[in-house]
Amino acid sequence: MSKLSTTNVLSAALLLAVACQSTLTGNEGNFQFSYDADDWITDFNKPIAVGAYLDISVREVGTFQAIDLSDASYDDPAVLDVESFEGASITVAGTGEGLALLQVEGTTASGETLTDSINMQAKVPEVLAMWHTCGGETQGNYLTDQRIWLPFEMQMENSQPVIGYGYYPLTADTAAATLVSAESGQQWMAFDTAVAAGVTVLSSDIDDTTLTMNVVAPSAINGVDKPIAYVVEDIDVGDTNGFYVRPLLDDLALCQAEVDNTVVSDTPDICTVTDTEPVETGDHEYGWFSVTGVAEGECIFTVSYPDGNNGAGASAQFSYPIEP
Repeated sequence: MSKLSTTNVLSAALLLAVACQSTLTGNEGNFQFSYDADDWITDFNKPIAVGAYLDISVREVGTFQAIDLSDASYDDPAVLDVESFEGASITVAGTGEGLALLQVEGTTASGETLTDSINMQAKVPEVLAMWHTCGGETQGNYLTDQRIWLPFEMQMENSQPVIGYGYYPLTADTAAATLVSAESGQQWMAFDTAVAAGVTVLSSDIDDTTLTMNVVAPSAINGVDKPIAYVVEDIDVGDTNGFYVRPLLDDLALCQAEVDNTVVSDTPDICTVTDTEPVETGDHEYGWFSVTGVAEGECIFTVSYPDGNNGAGASAQFSYPIEP
C-alpha cells in the first residue's frame, strides 16, 4: 500500500492554468491591441513565426470596449499580412522575416471613427522545444486510438519566444501518432494515435530536438501510478477533494490515458470514493475521482485497470489521512 505525499499534493495545485494576454497601446494612443500569451507576457512585440497565424483583439484605450474595425492592413505584406478581420478581431500571418506596421481603422462604442497602428515583427524560429505532460524526459507512453496533446514552444537561439499557431516544424517517422494541425494551437500540438501499437520519433525541422512517443494498447498496462491529490492543506471530515490517477507501463506513466478504471474505498467508514468527470488543469489528464472524509483515520482505496496485464487487470492500493 502506498501513501500519498505532501509533495504530490502541493505540486498538483500549481498545475492550474491561468489565461494571460500580452497588450500594447497603439502609436496614436487610441486603441489597445492584445493577444493570448503564455510566456514573456509583458513583451507584446514577440516575433510571429513565418508561416504562423496570430489572433489580435482591438479595444478602445480607457473604456476597453471592443472596436468595430472597418480596415486593417500592413505596410509590408511580404513580412506580415492580414488574413481577415471582423468586429474587434484581426487574424494576421507571418509571411517573411522583417518588421511591418499594422494600421487599423475602427469605430468606438460611442460612434467615433479613429485610426491607430502598431509595429510588429516576423522571424523564422531557430529552436523547437517540446515535451511530454508525464513520463520520461525524451520518451512518453500513450494509448492507441486517442487524441493526445503535446506542449511546445518555439524560440530564437537567444531564448526569445516566437509565437503563433498553424506552423508546427516537425516530422514523425511513423504513423503511430499523426499531427492534427487544425486542432493544434499556440501552446499545444494535437496528435491522434494509431489503432495499432507502435513507436514514433518526432524530429524538429529547425534544430536537433527529438521526442519519442510509445503507443500501446490498454492491455499493456501493468501498474498504477501514485494518484495526484488536489488538496491545499488536509482532507477533513466532511471535505471532498479531487484526485487523478494514471496507469503505468513498466514504472513509466501513460500520459493522458482515457481508459476504463475503478476506484473503490477499502475503508468506507473512513472515506467514500466517487468517479468524477475530468477537470481541466492544463495537462489534459483523465482518471479523476473524489475522496470525501467520513471519519478521522486512514482512508484506504484501490485503483484498478481491468484491461491491464492482457485482461488479467492491474491494481494497487493507496492511502490518505482524513483529519477531524
